Amino acid sequence: MRSWIARRTLRAFAKRYGYDVSYLLMMLNESPAGFFKFAPLLKAAAHREAVPIDASFAAKIVGALSEDCGPCTQLVVDMALEAGMAKDQIEAVLRRDPRAMSDTTRLAFKFADAVARRSTDDEEFVTPSAPNGARKALSI
Repeated sequence: MRSWIARRTLRAFAKRYGYDVSYLLMMLNESPAGFFKFAPLLKAAAHREAVPIDASFAAKIVGALSEDCGPCTQLVVDMALEAGMAKDQIEAVLRRDPRAMSDTTRLAFKFADAVARRSTDDEEFVTPSAPNGARKALSI
């Protein structure tokens, strides 16, 4: 029953976003126990709590771009649009144009980019003036 629900959910996700979930279906078919250990990570990745939508998706887009995964990037862009992130902010992240980003988007973009590049210069991200709960978001 649990596997049937998971298959149905994955197929609905694939249809909704036009995304290939065959690797997840294969995992479910080959190792249901492994799939159900992995599945909670998908929910955890969607957790935002204090992180603004623009910041959350800017970081996710940077992550997808850094992995050079076109389908992953398109999926995150589609999800960002669905969540209400402004198209101009998404385009600014895709173009890597911090001047066109809001303060919130720019902070998340720069932080995610530093993480993706494995930068050790993190002082600019831990300041008392960090906007809109960024200090809490960065400490999660």
